[in-house]
Amino acid sequence: MKVLPLSELTRNRKKIPVYTDHVLATLSTSGPFHCETHYTGLGIISLLNGKGHFNINDHQIALNTSSFLIVNRGSKLSFKLSPNSRLVILGFNPKLSDLVSQTMFSQNKKRLPDKINIHDYALLEHIHIMNSTLKNHLEILIALSSSCASFHALKTDMVVRSILDQLIHENYDAISYSSNLSVVKKNTQIHLYKKLSVTKRWMEHNYGEPISIDHLADIAMLNNYHFLRLFKQAFGITPHQFLIKTRLKNAELLLKNSTLSISDICHRVGFESVSSFSTLFKRRFSKSPTEYRRFTEN
Repeated sequence: MKVLPLSELTRNRKKIPVYTDHVLATLSTSGPFHCETHYTGLGIISLLNGKGHFNINDHQIALNTSSFLIVNRGSKLSFKLSPNSRLVILGFNPKLSDLVSQTMFSQNKKRLPDKINIHDYALLEHIHIMNSTLKNHLEILIALSSSCASFHALKTDMVVRSILDQLIHENYDAISYSSNLSVVKKNTQIHLYKKLSVTKRWMEHNYGEPISIDHLADIAMLNNYHFLRLFKQAFGITPHQFLIKTRLKNAELLLKNSTLSISDICHRVGFESVSSFSTLFKRRFSKSPTEYRRFTEN
């Protein structure tokens, strides 16, 4: 993995960069910082401190420490950072990313649309919720970047490969789901999928709150009817069914890994009634919450 200053990564504004290795660039700001429009390679952009406003292919995105961006190969990017920000950009070697992507797509038996470009990550080019695993991986890469030791180089390769594998899997899912949308134009398909995906991810991280269809449709910037129809088309499940599934999955984790009471778990994952929670949990896992906890303790 190469460690480059941000200025070297973004200096050629008229050509798509070609990385001969994975690339890591970091920047810490003491005052406001502006980066002019340039082309990107495939990579991940995150902030370990501060916040910023990013323009990707004329779409405005606000980024902070709880989120990150995926940029596609050949996208146009500019951004502004607030004072005391710490930016991290991880760019992937295109030869390795294409090889891993080709292998995964060819091995998967699920049929994808004809003439699909599996190396295009445009569907993922929106804001993503930062998770502890990715944040930890980025911090490890920064810590290892100053070492030339062979062990550290091997560990660096393993961490980058882990991030890349996850990105390719997500791209496969995005292509599969978006192909279910009944729209002809690819640009429209990408635009709609991004809206639906952002809403789906929002539910995954806010499942414990009271959530209405009106609110979800507002997040997707669609009217209720089109949001419900398109969400079901893309993911094969209604928003309500997905929310219940997400709440039950997290309730299962709490039953396994905490000593919270059934009532506390019920309300923490967003259910109002312990009775309805127990009924839905038993329908999904064939055991009541109490029975499930007792079973996992043995």
